[in-house]
Amino acid sequence: MNKAYFGIPIVAISIIVLVWAFQGVQNDGLTVGVSLWISDSEYERNFDGFKTGLEEAGFVDGQNIRYIVENPNGDKTNQLRIIQSFIDQDVDLIYTLTTPGTLVAKKLTDEIPIVFSIVTFPVEVGIIDSFKNSGNNLVGTSNFVPIEKQVSLIMQLVPVEKIGFVKRTGELNSEIQFNQMKDYVNQENIKISLLNSKSIDESKIILDYSIDFVDVFYQSCDTLVQSGVEEIAIEIATAHNKPTFSCNKEGIEKGALVGNVADFANIGYISGQKAALILQGSSPSELNSEFQTVDNIIINLKTAKKLGIEIPENLINSATIIE
Repeated sequence: MNKAYFGIPIVAISIIVLVWAFQGVQNDGLTVGVSLWISDSEYERNFDGFKTGLEEAGFVDGQNIRYIVENPNGDKTNQLRIIQSFIDQDVDLIYTLTTPGTLVAKKLTDEIPIVFSIVTFPVEVGIIDSFKNSGNNLVGTSNFVPIEKQVSLIMQLVPVEKIGFVKRTGELNSEIQFNQMKDYVNQENIKISLLNSKSIDESKIILDYSIDFVDVFYQSCDTLVQSGVEEIAIEIATAHNKPTFSCNKEGIEKGALVGNVADFANIGYISGQKAALILQGSSPSELNSEFQTVDNIIINLKTAKKLGIEIPENLINSATIIE
């Protein structure tokens, strides 16, 4: 009688404890909305780095965190829809790539923490107030590499009097980058020609026409350039036995001669660390935004051989080589 009487409450209590434990696991689960902006292997590397940064802090995909991954394919209307869907799903954090993608996210919410990456000039375009204090719900990493480092690479490798600067019409990142390069190369007695375009088709026409009037093409840190224009610039320049210089790794893999570029996986990892701190209770405005400080020089030796360009030994020893 006593055993039966006391057995029922014990079972009931055990069930309640299990339910509470299960609910605790469920309540600990966090959701991160991720918008990659375009389909790009380097952007995927960035996201992998982001997840690694979170995982090292104890946030393991499928255990206590999940990712909703979307791709607006470079379309701002799609990005508006995606970010709004994250807001509607009450995600704990949003991760965005690129300047246009992050500007859309900032416009739609000032409550959900936003971590960004691959944003070249986050202060200048108004995403954050400063690298030390964003002044809002955003923090992240920039793919900025000082323009003088990039131009010095060009000058080490080829005689250059005129650079053709390839960019999208009206894109803030590459507009700032162009002005920075113009100011710098003027001091070096190098001219720069702005090769603006609104589409891939328009770019082809402009680059075809311009190649005879420049010594090199420089492919800017620009979403249109990285969405197909880079390949066109490389093809046209190579056909005229002229080099191209890129500000992203994938461009060099596709045939640009060289670049001092951001390591997208590394800056994604740093962004992941910041996301972990936010999910642990920090405010984005308490954290510093960052950019890569170590040189990441990549050289395409196959392109160098094709163009007959000798790469100095000291540069080869300090660079990542693509053969």
